Order: sequence, then structure tokens, then C-alpha cells
Amino acid sequence: MSLPASGLLPFLITHTLFMALTGICLAALVLSLALSTRQGGRLYTLLLLVLLPATAVALTLPFLLPHDRTSLLFPFLQGALIGPAISLAPLRRLQDAPSAWGRTAQELGATSLTRIRLLWLPLLGRPLVGSIGLALALSLLGALGISKAPLS
Repeated sequence: MSLPASGLLPFLITHTLFMALTGICLAALVLSLALSTRQGGRLYTLLLLVLLPATAVALTLPFLLPHDRTSLLFPFLQGALIGPAISLAPLRRLQDAPSAWGRTAQELGATSLTRIRLLWLPLLGRPLVGSIGLALALSLLGALGISKAPLS
């Protein structure tokens, strides 16, 4: 049984946004962890290992578990599961960047905000935009899955 047509659009919008925001917040946490610990290569490898299983579980979760469509637990879980897919493109760019750039900018007197604005945003701009687009696409697929999954 699917949602009635009148309630489908608000449901799709709220579920998609909540799922995307959860995934983006997790990806931002992973990127900040990679920047602060300088372990981007290892994080990239770990996320590659869980990419396909986590994304597959995120998109099939509504069909695997009984759920209530008004609950915010499913979009939160799905958003956490799409986090690795969202994090990969920026982490790949960080893996290719020399690790001394941040330290050099800091030694030259750049504040953390200046380093973000003049170093990391230009370096990570395209991958971040692509990751946001991927988050919205996967979130929409997850929301459509929940709207089509049978209630148990």
C-alpha cells in the first residue's frame, strides 16, 4: 500500500531533506576527521570497503524492515548509510593533495577560517557539489522506496 497522492509530495520532500542532511552531516564529520588527523587515505580505503553494501542496505531498508512512515528513524538510518558514498569524492581529492599545504598555510599565518576559504574550498569545491547532488539523488531514491514499500 502506498501513500495517497495528496500526502506524497510533502512526505517525499521531508524524507529526502532529512536523509540528505543526515548523510551530509556524516560526510562533513568524516572530512573534518580526515583534515584533523591527516588520515584521508586510510579513511578513503575504509569507506570504499563499505560503499556498496551500505548504499544497497540504505536503498532496500524499507523493504527489509517493518516501519512506520511517519517515523524519522528510517531517514536517519538511510542517511547514515549513504554517508560513505557522499564522502568518497572529497576524500579522494584530499588524498591527492599534499599534506604539507595546511601546515604551510598555518605557518605563513593563515587562520583556520582563511585556510578553509582560500585553500580547502577551492580544492574541494567540485567534489562537494557533486557529493551534495549525490546525497539528494540517493535520498530521493530512498524516499521513493519508503513510499512504495508495503507497510508491515
